[in-house]
Amino acid sequence: TFAGRLSEAFGWRYVASVVVLYGINQGIGESLVYFVRQYYILDTLGLSATRMGQVLGFAGIPWQLKSLFGVLSDTVPINGRHRSPYIVLAGVLGTIATLVLAVLPAEVMSFELVAIILLLMNVNFSMPDVMIDAAVAERSQQRPELAADLQALCWGSNSMISIVAQCTKGYLYVLGGARLVLGICVATAACVLVPPLNGWVDERKPGAQSGVRASCADARQLCASAWQHETKRRVTG
Repeated sequence: TFAGRLSEAFGWRYVASVVVLYGINQGIGESLVYFVRQYYILDTLGLSATRMGQVLGFAGIPWQLKSLFGVLSDTVPINGRHRSPYIVLAGVLGTIATLVLAVLPAEVMSFELVAIILLLMNVNFSMPDVMIDAAVAERSQQRPELAADLQALCWGSNSMISIVAQCTKGYLYVLGGARLVLGICVATAACVLVPPLNGWVDERKPGAQSGVRASCADARQLCASAWQHETKRRVTG
């Protein structure tokens, strides 16, 4: 089978990681957040359409920084790991931000606070997206014959699971308003913590050094390698 072939090649944990990050976090979480945020801003907070445009424009910055996230994870490993720590960071920030938006009353929410919270929620979507894309690229180099299957796994997980959100988001909003939808999004934001905390995304190489000294050495080596690559040099410049 399709899933069995990929699991045999890369392990079921990696396949599960793609489903969690692309399917649950983006397919459900991103769909619900992008749906409810306009109602929250206009109806709950009572901001104008102009202010909403300003908030959403600022909140979209993380998506414009995807290349920077990729270069950073390639060149600055944390405790010997290039992907997992960044996914954990995105998961923690996104979970806290979504929880704040779901719990705090509208009276204490300012224009600036809402903009920052929505920005952190987009970090929760965009940073894991870059990390899993990098993992897909690495595995596509290892097994070129499965590159198309890996892409199909990513986009298929996103599309198929997002159907659940698309079919239920209106009913959820009618049933419990923005807070109910955001409460569900807390769970979809936190789910990105499962793969990295369980070692599903990347593992320390056997015999590799650990600690700050090893990370700094790896960072220097990878920075030099990235600077020699014309495309990466243009991005960092």
